[in-house]
Amino acid sequence: MREMLRLQARYNQFANNNMLAVLQTLSPSDLQKDVGVYYTSISGTFAHILEGDIAILLGIINSYAPNPLDVKYLQDALASGLQNKSFESLIALRQEADRAIIELVDRIADFSEIKILSFPGVSFEKPIAQYFLGMLNHGIHHRGQIAAILDIMDVPNDFAGMLGM
Repeated sequence: MREMLRLQARYNQFANNNMLAVLQTLSPSDLQKDVGVYYTSISGTFAHILEGDIAILLGIINSYAPNPLDVKYLQDALASGLQNKSFESLIALRQEADRAIIELVDRIADFSEIKILSFPGVSFEKPIAQYFLGMLNHGIHHRGQIAAILDIMDVPNDFAGMLGM
């Protein structure tokens, strides 16, 4: 399981880096434009992916590691509100989060351990591996939304493809 999660975490980093290369070519107005998706814009969707990774993977799931990562910098950034940060700041946070997620895979002792993950109104009781995969798939889903927005804007993009790593 560890090798599969490491591969998925490395793919997450690879896809995010390729997505960032495309997004950095856009104007601030293109990044912020309300395009009718749930998180309004490319920037809003990008920040949402990062919020989930910091809060759940590098927050809750990190706490399950026998030797948790020191991610105070990321937690402080999340607490102060990612939606208010510059896109350049979000890029730096994304790159740090991706590095930490890969490192976290090596710090989890037992991915089959069952843990309870609760949010207001809902609780899950699942193996740590399932939470990890669920969050990495959450990023894939929202990167797909960003890719569709870019397609509609006629901006060439292709940041998927695990086989291209």
